[in-house]
Amino acid sequence: MKNTKKYRIGAVVFTALFLFLISPLRAKEPQRMAMWVVRDQIKSPESIDKIIDFAQRNGFTDLFVQMRGRGDAFYPSSIVPHTQNMPKNGFDPLKYFLDNAHPKNLKIHAWLNMYLLWSSDDKPLDKNHLYYQHPEWMSVDADGVKDINRKSRDFTRINTEGIYLSPLIPEVNDHLVEVVKEIVENYNVDGIHLDYIRYPKNCYDFNEIGRKRFKDIYAVDPILLSISNKSFFSGMEVKTIENLMEKWADYRRDAITELIVDIRETIITTRKPIALSAAVKPDPLEARNHFYQDWEKWLKLNYIDFSVPMNYTSNAELFEDNLLKIDPLITKEKIWMGIGVYNQGRYEALTKIMVSFSSGYDHLVFFSYKTLASQPNYFPTLHKAFSIEKY
Repeated sequence: MKNTKKYRIGAVVFTALFLFLISPLRAKEPQRMAMWVVRDQIKSPESIDKIIDFAQRNGFTDLFVQMRGRGDAFYPSSIVPHTQNMPKNGFDPLKYFLDNAHPKNLKIHAWLNMYLLWSSDDKPLDKNHLYYQHPEWMSVDADGVKDINRKSRDFTRINTEGIYLSPLIPEVNDHLVEVVKEIVENYNVDGIHLDYIRYPKNCYDFNEIGRKRFKDIYAVDPILLSISNKSFFSGMEVKTIENLMEKWADYRRDAITELIVDIRETIITTRKPIALSAAVKPDPLEARNHFYQDWEKWLKLNYIDFSVPMNYTSNAELFEDNLLKIDPLITKEKIWMGIGVYNQGRYEALTKIMVSFSSGYDHLVFFSYKTLASQPNYFPTLHKAFSIEKY
């Protein structure tokens, strides 16, 4: 089986390179093509003009533009502090994007980092930041260590991104819903794109508030379920313990799903045609069991309109493995395949496009604009996979 898989991947790679060499044209092109635009690229009208021009010239249909990075706002907000990475001079990047992209038939999705709140050893400058206002809202691991007490080197060591908010605290989800509500009510965005809509890893979240709520329901402190020695449950059947552990996992999963549902309902009340999407871990099983991000369920129940698996690996075999793990009952149109360009060469990325097409995934999203714009030969090579004559 493994050799068969390698043969299949090798055939796809050969086909991709063969088609690249013989012709600039393909009978295939993405139905939707998007790219992520990171917040450091949107600080001025001039920089945004360049992004829009690049997108239009190269056939992009959608842009995921980062408007919330670390608990801040790259737009005027009454509930979230203005980003410290851009002067508060009256310039509104989100409005500028919408005003200038819509006439060129480009759709703009407000890309929002949700539970990830902070990642630098330098503390936020604005005292209204949640870092100061609600330290009790931060996530906690099974050892009882609060993220807010960690340094960046600690996050590197444990392989997480930074300080996360706890999904188990109702006020946290209420706040995040308000963040989305403010945007969808004040702007005619085409989409809300949720990122870091998950836990740092499965040894979270043992925040005291969340633990107490679980204990009130099931009469067990979940911290005991994280300990390998189950002597605390002496006399209890193994099946009962396993059932409690699954309830603890579901409890954490459900908290994030509840946020998704609340955001969906908030968007519906606006009566605006706003798509809801999420950037997700590419392996759906790992996403569900390790990060409690049940994105296949979100798609099946129409809680989100589409997901974007961040399938950034440069390894072609692993890339396709992730595709094969997606439930075949999920409509292909609900998956926009995320391809990394920051970490691999243009021919490697070209192969990922061909693998996506051959697997039936015709919607593509590239991470990110910065790489594509800074390497003039990169995107023209990717165009070899599309039926676009200009290259």
